[in-house]
Amino acid sequence: MVEITVKALDSASAMEEVEKRLGSDALIVSTNKVDGQIEIVATNDEPSDYKETKKTLVLDASLQVEGFPNILKNKMPNSQKKVSNSEVDEISTTINESVEKIKAELNYLLKISAASQNLASIIERPFSEFRSAGFKTSIFKKIGLTVETDTRLVAKSISRAFVNGKCDHFEKTKLFIVNGPSLSGKTLFSKKLKSFLEQKDEIEGCKIYQRDLSPSFAGLKRWIDTARIADENRTQLGIVELANSENFENIVLEVKKHYPELRVSIINIVPVGNSYEFLMRNFSPRKLENEYLALTQLDICDLSMQEINAFIELDQKCMFFSGTTSIKDGLFFAQIEKTISHILQNIEVGAD
Repeated sequence: MVEITVKALDSASAMEEVEKRLGSDALIVSTNKVDGQIEIVATNDEPSDYKETKKTLVLDASLQVEGFPNILKNKMPNSQKKVSNSEVDEISTTINESVEKIKAELNYLLKISAASQNLASIIERPFSEFRSAGFKTSIFKKIGLTVETDTRLVAKSISRAFVNGKCDHFEKTKLFIVNGPSLSGKTLFSKKLKSFLEQKDEIEGCKIYQRDLSPSFAGLKRWIDTARIADENRTQLGIVELANSENFENIVLEVKKHYPELRVSIINIVPVGNSYEFLMRNFSPRKLENEYLALTQLDICDLSMQEINAFIELDQKCMFFSGTTSIKDGLFFAQIEKTISHILQNIEVGAD
C-alpha cells in the first residue's frame, strides 16, 4: 500500500500530481486546505479498507428501564380498540349539530344577499316605471325624491308637487285674472268659474270682464269701480278674461298699484294634449305666489305624464281641472288623491 501527500496551489495541480505518482485509479483519502495550499492525501489501496465499521448501539446499564416495552405499549394508541355505541351516537350528534349550524349560517348569508339585491331593484324599480310612463329623471331630484321604495309614495310626492289645491288666498280672492293663449278655452272656463263661484252662499254675485272690450287699463278700472269689486263691504267678485298674454304683467301691476288691498288671483289656462317640449318652450315658470294653473279640454284629451313633468319643472301649481262644454258642469278643484290614481293608472298601462 502506498499513501502519499501532495500539496499544490490549486486542486487541479494537486490532482495532476496524484495521477502522475499513483495513476488514474488512485483513491483520494482526504482533501484539506493548509497554509493557503491544497493538500490531498491519496493511496492506491482498496476502498473497502477505508470503510468505517459501525458498532451496535447498546444502552448503558444506568439508562435501562425495567419494563420499558410495556410503558411504550401503554403510551401508544390501540388501533384495535373498539368504540362503544354511545360514543358513536355522541360523535354523530356533534357532527349533525355542526352541520345544522353551517346550514343555518349559509341560509342567513343567502338571505342577506337576496335582500340586498331586492333592495337595489326596489329602489330602482319605481323610478324606472315612472320614466317609462313619461317622467324625466331630473324631476325626482327637483321634488326631493331620493329613495322611496313604494310606487304609490312616489306618485304621491309627484302629485303634491303638481297640485295646488285649495288655499286661503284663493278662497278670499275677489278678482280673478284669467290668462292664456287663444283657443285655450278661456271664455268657457271664465263662465264655468263664474257659475262655480256663485254657488257660494256668501257671494252676492260674480261678473266677467272681457279685456278685448276695452284695451286700456282705464276701461278695466271703470269696470272694477262700477261693479264695486274692491269694496270691502261687498262680496261682489269679478273675473277678468284677458284677450292675450302680451300685457299680462302690466295689467297685474296696474291692478296692484290702484287697488293694493284687493285680493287678486291669476289663473293661467292651458289646454291638455301638449308635448313636454312644447310646454317648456312656450310657457314661463311661475313668478307669483297668487298664480295658479287650470287645465282645460280634459273632455277631449287626457293629461299625460310628460305634461305633469313639465308643469312641475315650470313650478306651475294646478288649481283646476276643466272638461265638457257645459257651463255648470266639468270644473273641479285639482285633488292629490285623484292625481295619484291617474298617475298609477298610467304606470300600470306602461307596465303592460
